Amino acid sequence: MIKLLIADVDGTLVTSSKSLTPGTRDAVARLRAAGVDFTITSGRPPRGMRTLIEPLGLTAPVAAFNGGMYVKADLTTVLIQRTIPPEIAREVVDYMLRAGLDAWVYQGADWYIARPDGPRVARERSNVGFDPVVIDDVRRVIEAPVKIVGVSLDPALVARCEVELGERLGADASAARSTPYYLDVTHPEANKGMVVRDAARLLHLPLQQIATIGDMRNDLPMLTIAGVGIAMGNASPEVQRLARHVTRSNDADGFAWAVDSFILGEPPLARTQLGLPPRTRACLFALDGVLTQAAKQHAAAWKQLFDYYGHRRAQASGEPFIPFDAVREYRAHLDGKPPLEGVRSFLVSRGIELRDATIRALIERKSQILADILGRERVESYEGSVRYLRAARAAGLRTAVVTPDLHCTEVLASAGLADLFDAQIDGSFAAAETLAPRPAPDTYLAAARTLAVDPEDAVIFDDAAAGVEAGRAGHFGYVVAVDRFGGDPDLRLHAADVVVSDLSSLVADGSGAPAHG
Repeated sequence: MIKLLIADVDGTLVTSSKSLTPGTRDAVARLRAAGVDFTITSGRPPRGMRTLIEPLGLTAPVAAFNGGMYVKADLTTVLIQRTIPPEIAREVVDYMLRAGLDAWVYQGADWYIARPDGPRVARERSNVGFDPVVIDDVRRVIEAPVKIVGVSLDPALVARCEVELGERLGADASAARSTPYYLDVTHPEANKGMVVRDAARLLHLPLQQIATIGDMRNDLPMLTIAGVGIAMGNASPEVQRLARHVTRSNDADGFAWAVDSFILGEPPLARTQLGLPPRTRACLFALDGVLTQAAKQHAAAWKQLFDYYGHRRAQASGEPFIPFDAVREYRAHLDGKPPLEGVRSFLVSRGIELRDATIRALIERKSQILADILGRERVESYEGSVRYLRAARAAGLRTAVVTPDLHCTEVLASAGLADLFDAQIDGSFAAAETLAPRPAPDTYLAAARTLAVDPEDAVIFDDAAAGVEAGRAGHFGYVVAVDRFGGDPDLRLHAADVVVSDLSSLVADGSGAPAHG
């Protein structure tokens, strides 16, 4: 359950004209009414955020200077401050001036500049709401700066300086663009990832209960560390790709839309009887480990293949025969992977290199072996998860199975599940469409397209960290991770919304509260 939302200011909370829309004010009020706290973070100094405190009714600590300073909502009581050492600050200013950037220094409560007619000064004065202190050389005020800003009207120059200065500074300071025209240099721990960690400590919250929203590359640390990270519609493709969700632009009330769609509209504040977000229109299921237990048959087929190959190779080379371990080696190299990748991984582990054509021949032989096994043995399914699948269909949700398995059709038939899916994206489909395997989102996106639903309206059910990561990369509405045996931290680390031992534990009990495994 999200307990805190942290928002970037410029490009996120305010419009391009630096104003708060009525929709944004109302969205913050709805958060508060729902018991979700709200605060802001910005590259601005504390008093540069004064115009936002009262209209939004902020009471939680506020992060200024991109995390260089945490203050109470009164904007004067300092809780945390991280400054740049003076020798590093001098190196930064010297570099900026040589590179053709104007250098601004923020130290204490003041903003220092050397050129009052310099680029963006008037705009910054309007943004922060106070005047700079003009001095002949900003290097006179670098005893303990919280932030140094390199400014230019040339975005390409600012981007180039970001890379060069970052390489120069190494671990001594952080250099990141806050806008195309500003290069912010701060203490190495003054970044928006630390903003989230500091908030977690100050407010005694786990990271999973914090959501963040932003638009710039310097927002990525907070978007990727928080339980839910939301990118603005005006963010770059890179930022949008790495965020959990993407909302509308800051000039189209994107903040308010995100609050309603991804914070207040997300479980557990709102759940259907299936334990899913109300907007859910489709369920996309991984196959083995989620619905079926075909690993037994797959492992047996691989063992028969590799033992046959190993015997022949040992006879020809005189080397000792080492049997294939159907438990350890199957899990390490083949379980859940595309066949070509899995076989190559196993062979390399044995010190064997084969051409792709030879590997494909082995895969084809394994397919024949597996078909024979499936003809003799019934694939077991997970009863609770199958009940959940049937309940999803009964609720009118569209369903798809997504798997790298080349034998998906046979496995579904053997398990008695063949008639429960509206779409099937399997290994053969992926090969024909040249879809990248997980953790790329390609196969899940193909399933959503086949079902004619937006990813935000679809839920992924997967038992592998790669599948969970694919859900995040594809901006799917909700990701359920299945951990049959417990204790797999990778599922949480890759941003699953919930981890369960079986899908049946998602179904609401008589009180209307979903259970968790």
